[in-house]
Amino acid sequence: MPAHPENISITQYHDVYPGIDIDTRLKDAAKGKVIYITGASRGIGESTVYAYAKAGASGIFITARSVADLETVAANAKNISPTVQVEPCAVDVTNAEQVGESVRKCVEKFGKIDVVISNAGYLEKWVKIGDSDPDDWWMAVVSRGAFNVIHHTVKHLVQTKGYAILVSSIGAQIRRPGASGYQSAKHQLNRFAEFVEVEYGSEGVKVFSIHPGGVPTKLATSEPSIIPYLTDKPELAANTMVRLTSGSEDYLSGRYVSVDWDLDELAKRKKEIEEDDLLKNRLDVGSLASAL
Repeated sequence: MPAHPENISITQYHDVYPGIDIDTRLKDAAKGKVIYITGASRGIGESTVYAYAKAGASGIFITARSVADLETVAANAKNISPTVQVEPCAVDVTNAEQVGESVRKCVEKFGKIDVVISNAGYLEKWVKIGDSDPDDWWMAVVSRGAFNVIHHTVKHLVQTKGYAILVSSIGAQIRRPGASGYQSAKHQLNRFAEFVEVEYGSEGVKVFSIHPGGVPTKLATSEPSIIPYLTDKPELAANTMVRLTSGSEDYLSGRYVSVDWDLDELAKRKKEIEEDDLLKNRLDVGSLASAL
């Protein structure tokens, strides 16, 4: 029996489509919400700030290692929506104390947190395990960073019945020689999202682990072998996150979702997804599930 495929049969997009258009379908989808975003100084994170500003968020707390870059993003967001308040804060997500302090500042400033987006990323040099740098391989920005962010924000998400998004990758479903650090870390994020759902779903928290598309960011283009696959616009991921946290896709909580997927088409298979508990990490035992 051949292995089951790890991608689904569905229409895929590389740019904004009607189902995630903030001017129409998602107009005011984030109205009054407070958003906490890591890795917000450029690329997908930057685009996400603008998407939430456009969708009516009242407050956006943005973090990255460089506060100067964040201030530029904050100014741009204000140009998009003069009513939004944007608070920049320099944070190293691998430092639990810094993350905790930033969350305290966010709540002090805005009074709550409705949406948390763990987007800070890192891409190690892709070489075989025996040739890799152990410190790089452990991908602290991805794994520890995501843990620190959820650890310090989840109690606030319980209070607001809010949302968390972990930016994973389609790489979580791939075994490419040389990419064991990155792809293992992204696979871990998918399982971590499942645990957040298991532990906090009953308290109203919704969580998604997403593939943000193949976007030609500065980080992604540092690995030459994947450049031909970087064909997606950052707005595809940003607008999809707005929709995922709007309340219409709560049935996908605890699951892996690719922003390339047509969410309206996916919703037609909601019953199948829920009944078979699909889009989660699972050991495929195939025919071994049946006795001899």
